[in-house]
Amino acid sequence: MNKIILLLLLTFSFNAFTAKKNLELEALRIEFDTFITDDKYKPYAKTQKNKAKTAIEDLYKARGKLKEHAVYLARHELNSAKMMAEIEYLKQQIIFEDEKLEALNIEILKADAAVARWEADKAQLLLNLQAEETERERIEKQLALELASQKANEAEIKQAELEAAKAYAKKQEKVAALAKQEADLAFEEIDALRRQLESLAARETAEGMVMTLGDFVFDSASANIKQAAIDNFHKILEFIDGYPDRSIRIEGHTDSSGSEAFNLDLSQDRADAVKNLLIEYGIDSLRIEAVGMGESMPIADNNTEAGKAKNRRVEIIILNN
Repeated sequence: MNKIILLLLLTFSFNAFTAKKNLELEALRIEFDTFITDDKYKPYAKTQKNKAKTAIEDLYKARGKLKEHAVYLARHELNSAKMMAEIEYLKQQIIFEDEKLEALNIEILKADAAVARWEADKAQLLLNLQAEETERERIEKQLALELASQKANEAEIKQAELEAAKAYAKKQEKVAALAKQEADLAFEEIDALRRQLESLAARETAEGMVMTLGDFVFDSASANIKQAAIDNFHKILEFIDGYPDRSIRIEGHTDSSGSEAFNLDLSQDRADAVKNLLIEYGIDSLRIEAVGMGESMPIADNNTEAGKAKNRRVEIIILNN
């Protein structure tokens, strides 16, 4: 009787163990099916998926301790397939994001080109207006000459008046020629200043990113910023807008010409002028500190004109927070 009971218990335990193994096998198969039908991972880890499939199919053939090892192996292969699929999926996402970034960079370049064309059109328009004004003055002078010649043919006009009219017309022609020459020089200066501003590049230092403005931005020995520089200040604003959460220090520097006190005041005034311009363009004043350094920090030899020109500068520093 005891042997029968023992036999029944062993049979029940074996069946329970077998049922448990079958449940593990079925759960593993369902987990595999769910994984391979997931749209997110379908294109990836095909080799590892095939290995996991083979390992799960081998479970149906294994028995005893071999089956326990086969379950472990199948679980390992399935986890490997999942990990490889996730890795390949993430790599593909990185590629997609890089492509989107490249497309965005192209759009930015197109926008920069459009702005450059707009600036060129604006400069051309100003030149055309100046040319029209010069032509109008020429016509007026021509009319003055014609009128003078007409009056010269009249009996009541004295020769002296005729000569005076001609002299006045010639003088006005010279004035018009000088005005045109000055206008051409002014436009050349504006264009050169615009190119200098647009060619500015930032450099990285221990304190932060630095962009240097030469004294071509200011009137000579003055803190007045040239109107042409103000009109073309967008490159500096783009540089600052790239670091919206950082503090800004503006340092004014001079060469060694003149007294130390004058240079210190001039450097402070120029730093303040740049600070005030940035505030006018919408930069928060609480972010900005303006400091005049005078002639104390030269970057070139003050014994040469080229060295002095380099020392006359204002540095915009985006500080490392």
